[in-house]
Amino acid sequence: MSVKKISLLSLLAALAVAGRVSFQFIPNVQPMTAVIMITSILLGPLSGLIVAALGAFLSNLLMGMGYWTISQVAAWGSIAVLFGYLGKLSVKRMLMIGTPFAVAAGYLYGFIVSLPMFIMTKHGWLYYLSGLPFDTAHAVGNGIFFFILYPVMARAYYSLSDRWLYS
Repeated sequence: MSVKKISLLSLLAALAVAGRVSFQFIPNVQPMTAVIMITSILLGPLSGLIVAALGAFLSNLLMGMGYWTISQVAAWGSIAVLFGYLGKLSVKRMLMIGTPFAVAAGYLYGFIVSLPMFIMTKHGWLYYLSGLPFDTAHAVGNGIFFFILYPVMARAYYSLSDRWLYS
């Protein structure tokens, strides 16, 4: 991996962290998931996984670290891998294809983050079901942020890739 790509991934992780921290006043609505999805589509699943892990750890340093950090890394990492392979399938109409998948990713994230509660308590399903309104907020936020950020980030990526990213 080149220094230029590491720098780009660091900037994308910083963008994800800044977005998550700046929207923390709205529960479960943050552009971090959308940034991870778009990074995975444009740069591949490994790059999305790196941004997901860095973003989760760095943002939790600011917002509170706990056992849930591992679940968040697993959830955002799973989303990164899925969207990385989605990006390899189709690129032409990614905004229209990716937005419904971004909404579904909000529910997938909530389920993966809730998995430890199935192990730690007898009432894992109650915990998961009580979190569905927050998962819905996350899903709607994902769809909106993906729809807004994908054209901007894709244009920036393609203009950068022509000039210096792969040189």
